[in-house]
Amino acid sequence: MGFLALASPTSTDTMPGKSWENDVVRIVHVCRQYSPSIGGMETVVEVLARQQAANGHHVRVVTLNRVFGENGPPLPRREMRDDVEIVRIPFTGSHRYPIAPSVLRHIKDAGIVHVHGIDFFFDFLALTRPLHGRTLVATTHGGFNHTDFAKRLKQVWFGSITRTSVRAYDALLACSHADEAEFRKLAPPALQLLENGVDTAKFRDMAASDRPGMLYFGRLAPNKGLDRLLRWFAEVRKLDSQWTLTIAGRSTEQVVAHLRSLGDELGLGEALAIVPSPSDEELKGLIAGSSVYACASQHEGFGIAAIEGASAGLFPVLSRIPAFSDTVRQIGDGLLLDFDDASGAAHRFLAEWPAWSAARRATMIERTAAAYDWSAIGAHLESIYADLANDRVPIGPVGVEPMTFEDALERVRSGLHARRSMTVAFCNAHSVNTARGDAAFSDAMGSAMVLNDGIGLDLAGKLLFGHPFPANLNGTDFTPQLLAHEDQPLRIFLLGSAPGVAERAGVAIKQRYPQHQIVGTHHGFYPASEDAAVTASIIAAKPDLILVGMGQPRQELWAAAHAGRIPGVIMCIGAFLDFTAGVVTRAPRWVQRIRLEWAYRLVQEPRRLARRYLIGNLAFLTFIIYQRLFGAPVRRRIARVS
Repeated sequence: MGFLALASPTSTDTMPGKSWENDVVRIVHVCRQYSPSIGGMETVVEVLARQQAANGHHVRVVTLNRVFGENGPPLPRREMRDDVEIVRIPFTGSHRYPIAPSVLRHIKDAGIVHVHGIDFFFDFLALTRPLHGRTLVATTHGGFNHTDFAKRLKQVWFGSITRTSVRAYDALLACSHADEAEFRKLAPPALQLLENGVDTAKFRDMAASDRPGMLYFGRLAPNKGLDRLLRWFAEVRKLDSQWTLTIAGRSTEQVVAHLRSLGDELGLGEALAIVPSPSDEELKGLIAGSSVYACASQHEGFGIAAIEGASAGLFPVLSRIPAFSDTVRQIGDGLLLDFDDASGAAHRFLAEWPAWSAARRATMIERTAAAYDWSAIGAHLESIYADLANDRVPIGPVGVEPMTFEDALERVRSGLHARRSMTVAFCNAHSVNTARGDAAFSDAMGSAMVLNDGIGLDLAGKLLFGHPFPANLNGTDFTPQLLAHEDQPLRIFLLGSAPGVAERAGVAIKQRYPQHQIVGTHHGFYPASEDAAVTASIIAAKPDLILVGMGQPRQELWAAAHAGRIPGVIMCIGAFLDFTAGVVTRAPRWVQRIRLEWAYRLVQEPRRLARRYLIGNLAFLTFIIYQRLFGAPVRRRIARVS
């Protein structure tokens, strides 16, 4: 899969320009823990990075240089694995919020920075975005409310620091419905649901079918409810002593010692096995000797281990929390229990277990593979990255494409030569004001190629991006330039203005650009009842180019309604026909050069234009300032690898 890529990573002093398809992107994933650490986040990042590298992109993972809970020497600073560059950096402070500012050194050449987890990296890269200017994507991975530790402080932090940080992200990906609901409280404009993919082939169909063995694998952390799991298992053993339980995962010696001590206290003896830090091969052996995956977790951002267990054919016995409820719904099987009622949960499990069958097991494996297949998740993420690479920049509700005159001209000419159905529209301050109150017009602009028009858009560019648009591409100047540069004879239909104006404009166009043919004209003041007949006459004329001058928003709404039926380029040209026919006089060149043509037109038509130019321009400026201070973050262009 090729990501759309954008201006080079060093080009931070100009507004985004042209984009490239199927180019190589330098992607940097930032996460606090990575292999050899074991956990859901680590697995997701590893699979995603490996997949993107296989697709030809330059992928780097920046992570911390120690595994939490281990006291050995720091991990290697750099290594390559499966064509993924791994960079490990030092940190200070608690593993709950490890501080590692040197991350900035390793994202300077990134096209896109994908942050995993809501932690120091999430806040720090948001805070320093004015310095690094990278495109930022984040995946929530459960946030940080996994335990009741410092619960009050976490709530305050989430409502203040996290609320501020999310606004710096171009995309915030909730990896579960629970995360989506939680982060929706912050009202981040870039939030969307994208559940994690799972490597369902790794352990596929490895589990025993009916052996009375339970297995928990994953991180051995406080939020995983391991004490509850042991107490529940002890109740199961009282009712059926043939069952065994194995707990496998990376943890500290203190946690392992605590679990063994609690197991002895509950009289579990050899029925309980604890396997610290198993390798994949060891884990496969443990799965092969088990038939149930049991997890009493109190909080999960996504719960990847439960899904891996289901892909192996392990019957899921899970706590009744939102993430696991989603899992059971997706895979179509499993048992949700209240582990706080250990005795009741034990009776319910043993009542349900006899109904587990080979047929249910096979169906669950297939549904798990279909629901969490990485190819589908990767394709969705591809579309998100591609959307961030879109040339459009948001001026209020209108996406405008910053282009040079040459690039805009070439794009329209290529549409003409291919007889491609496309619409070209021009956005000025009045357009933005109109789109804010007219959803249909906003949608129509969203389906068109939109070019910037006027000093208001340049001012918006300076306020929002720090730089004006590359060129002023108003329709009155762009249209004649297109006609002059196009050597291939065009069949042109003119629609708009008052009766008689389009005909006069057609005569002038034919005189100035004799290589082109005017194949029809019609005024723009016809009633809606005549629209079908007017459209039919346009289609019958077989034009290459339809110039529509009916004023905003009518011309854009007309184009959106008819573009699919008319093969050719529709250009929404405003007053171009009036100017060309000589009905309205343009400002002198020197007035145009100093960008005061709007004032000249205001003097010409004060009654019609006073509200638009005086009150409207003030409203536009006020809105742009609001967007700069409180609106969605301005999307940065994803950088390609040079």
